[in-house]
Amino acid sequence: MGSAIVDSGSGIKLEGTPSPSNLRSFLHSVTPTLEAYTVAKPNDYSGKSANLGRCFYLVDLWNFFYPLSECGVSTPVHLPSGEEINQYFVPYLSAIQLYTVSHFTLHNKMMAGNLFDANNYGCCNAADNWSCQYATAALASWGISDSPRSKRSEGPCFEYFECDSPYERMPLADKVYELYHNFPPLSSLNSIELSPASWMSVFWYPIGHVPRTNNKDLTTCFLTYHSLSTQEDSTPLYSKDRLTLPPIGLATHKTDGDVWTSADSGDQELATSLVGAADSWLKRLDVQHHDFNYFLNSNRSLIHYQSLTKASSSAI
Repeated sequence: MGSAIVDSGSGIKLEGTPSPSNLRSFLHSVTPTLEAYTVAKPNDYSGKSANLGRCFYLVDLWNFFYPLSECGVSTPVHLPSGEEINQYFVPYLSAIQLYTVSHFTLHNKMMAGNLFDANNYGCCNAADNWSCQYATAALASWGISDSPRSKRSEGPCFEYFECDSPYERMPLADKVYELYHNFPPLSSLNSIELSPASWMSVFWYPIGHVPRTNNKDLTTCFLTYHSLSTQEDSTPLYSKDRLTLPPIGLATHKTDGDVWTSADSGDQELATSLVGAADSWLKRLDVQHHDFNYFLNSNRSLIHYQSLTKASSSAI
């Protein structure tokens, strides 16, 4: 059986699997690859002058998702019958939290007009279904943290959690454009200005496959989690490599094992590791992520959720 390798610092590694891996192919297809820029880091937490670092700008990230939101992303899928098809997914913004590392970041991103009025579209709880008919968008009052993980009492400078049914959601690029009007730094911030606590989750919904089949596993939905900070990136400044944002966590819905977690691919181990990583990430940030909770409670029988559901039961 192929071994699943997960790098907790930079995400997943997609090589080294002896047999076709549909899950790894999907993760590779949805990993953003972005232009790298070299900029001065904001002052570190002790107030000392910072060094240069590699970063990407959020606008480039949204531009990456623009064609995917319009046409979907294609990933090759090997079926148990031996047939190979192309599965298409459309991305939706499931959740995002942005934490900045210093006052420099936001005060230098201010534009004319009052950008910081709170915009609350109701309050979405952590229900186990998609019953609420609104999403929650919160613009905190430019929360600044001395430490990206341990001191977050002021909250993120921006956060958004989607709670609508998948059938009622805007594609990711359209949703970001809508949110941008209330929070223009959503476009102008770069990944050096964001603390390591900053993250986003993308909901990938299947829209079709070529050629057509009736395989039920081709209705699988995914959540991928991505870090939005390069504060801890150790790549040499002279590197010509582009920046990638491989998933640091995963969740799946409507998944059997024959297609996405076949026994001889190592994908079951990989899925279990990435689901556990997503759960740990959310708990560390004390976040209730609506889509993740729905996936978890709707898929308790899947192997890669069983350890989480057992832990939840023992805690009651």
